Formats: sequence, structure tokens, C-alpha cells
Amino acid sequence: MRAVVKAALLMLSLMLAACTDSTPREIHLLSGASPAELARSHLAGAVLEQQGFTVTIEEARLGQIWQRLWAGKADASLSIWLPEASAPFVERFFERLHDLGPKDDGLASEAEFWPVDDRPHTLVRRSLEQEAPKAFAILVALRWQPEDLEQIIANWQQSGHWQQAARSWMEAHPIDLGIEQR
Repeated sequence: MRAVVKAALLMLSLMLAACTDSTPREIHLLSGASPAELARSHLAGAVLEQQGFTVTIEEARLGQIWQRLWAGKADASLSIWLPEASAPFVERFFERLHDLGPKDDGLASEAEFWPVDDRPHTLVRRSLEQEAPKAFAILVALRWQPEDLEQIIANWQQSGHWQQAARSWMEAHPIDLGIEQR
């Protein structure tokens, strides 16, 4: 599990070498409301914050997430279930978005809510790659295992705070992106 994370982080450090210093420092993430979706979003937010970004995470419904990403009113979401659950939105909104793929296969607790072949994908507004290449590269490289999300959820159940839960998990499982801190 950690070997996969380390390999992804090594690849990320190589991709980030070409990033510019003019990167916008504010990232707006949209999240679904389930514990696993919030754990994904807050873990990504904590990694982005560790790299110097100011991150805002806001809960929204699936259709609202698609609309707001398409309109440029948010930067990314790690809560887009594809292919079936989002089928009504793909044709209408997809041309302005990048699908960065799934970061995990979904938790067993999510299976009852989503079509059997769907996975939680990361979608970003297409212009994020140009405007914030470092943030884009981080979102591309992030991967985790179901047990990582389960630990973050357990931390949240103890603390009542998602941001604190993700940061506590990161303290116990340091993520070294191999790039300069800002």
C-alpha cells in the first residue's frame, strides 16, 4: 500500500519540476456528503495545504458538482461517480472537465448507494491544468487504499472535524511529495 503511494509521489515530484511560481494559491474542492467522499476531499485538501495552497471544501450534490465545475465556480471534486451515476451529466458538462480517474475502488459502505460498476473519480475544470499546474499534478498523483479512508473516517468520528482527521492521518502516514514547501 505505501509502496504505491511512494511510487505515485515520485512520479508527482518529476511532474512538478516544470511548475511555475505564478500558480494560484487558492483551490476550491466540492465534495459529496458521505463520510468516504468527505474523507477523500479532506485528504486531498490536506495534501494541497501542505504544499502551500489555501483550500476550501464545500459539500454539494452530484448534479451541482458537475454544474459548478463546468461553470468554473470550483476547481475539482473527488466525488464524481462514473460511469452510470453521472451519465446524465457527462454529455452536457464533460467538454470543460478533465477526468483524472478513480483514486480508489470505493468503500464497501458506499456500495449500496452507487451502481455496482461505478467508482469515485476526480474531475477538475480543464483550465486548472494551465492556471495551477502544481495543484493539478498533485490531484493527478494522489492515490490511496480503502483502509486509509477508513482510518480518516475513524479519526473524524473521534474528533468531529474532517480537516483535523485528515491532518492526523497525514501525521501518522507522512506524504513526501519531494518538492519544496511553500
